[in-house]
Amino acid sequence: MKTRSELVTEFRDWVDQPHTAIISSALANREINRAYKQLIAKINEWNYKFFFKSGTVSTAAATAYASVPSDSVMINKLVDSDGNILTNKSYELFDHTLTSSEPTYWDTAGRRIYFNAVPDTIYAYTCWYTYAPSELSTDAATPEFVPGYEGLIALKAAINSKMIRDEQTREMAQMQYFEDLKSLRLVVMTDQTASSRRVLPSTYDVGE
Repeated sequence: MKTRSELVTEFRDWVDQPHTAIISSALANREINRAYKQLIAKINEWNYKFFFKSGTVSTAAATAYASVPSDSVMINKLVDSDGNILTNKSYELFDHTLTSSEPTYWDTAGRRIYFNAVPDTIYAYTCWYTYAPSELSTDAATPEFVPGYEGLIALKAAINSKMIRDEQTREMAQMQYFEDLKSLRLVVMTDQTASSRRVLPSTYDVGE
């Protein structure tokens, strides 16, 4: 996987500007991270389980909500200590007359997970959620991305910057970006199997 430093070099190649006096390192790094975040958002839109992990969410007694994990984009499910999955239910349908007890329902609003009933003590849940990877904070940092497609980050950064001066190069960059983005979308949305590669749009595998 390419490092941030290598992505910055690709970005500079696209805009044909190697000099830091004109495009500072800080600006180049900022453009790379902006493009990276935009592509992460695209991937999460296409497949909510691509950037997917679990964490722990704990309630507090007599408090109706808990904060979502800081890197969470979307909560998928909550599992209690006995392995039971809590039911996701719209907050508008909560029964707010219930006395405090172990919750059976949950819903999200903003950066909070609300419970019904209101917890009467501390309960710990395994929270499965879609997350947003951290930005590339050092030159040696590598993106969480599909291997072989990280060049899209540099290309998107160059297009975002509007610094590609040559019209022919600008058109070529746009065409390559949309072609590579289409290919990335196919990879991200393809169901992964335990054996052979899936043949699209069929439901069988190459090895079958």
